[in-house]
Amino acid sequence: MDPDVLTFAQVSAVIVMFLGSLTAIGIGAAFAIKRLKRKGNAIPEADMRLEQLQQSVDVIAIEVERISEAQRFSTQLLAKRVETPALEQ
Repeated sequence: MDPDVLTFAQVSAVIVMFLGSLTAIGIGAAFAIKRLKRKGNAIPEADMRLEQLQQSVDVIAIEVERISEAQRFSTQLLAKRVETPALEQ
């Protein structure tokens, strides 16, 4: 058999396998996307956990705001204390 024909057959086989693989990946991705869209939220536990996480972050934010307000108040008190001279007895 002619070596050029053999090389052409090998290259053609590689190209056909490559295109077949790309087609299979494309069909699989389209099927997966269609399946996910049809089901909507596939994992309800994840939604519940995400909601709990959001509530926890909100609570932490409120506590941090309270801490910063207390820090501002303490700073104001200390500033006023320094401004007013101490009464000597």
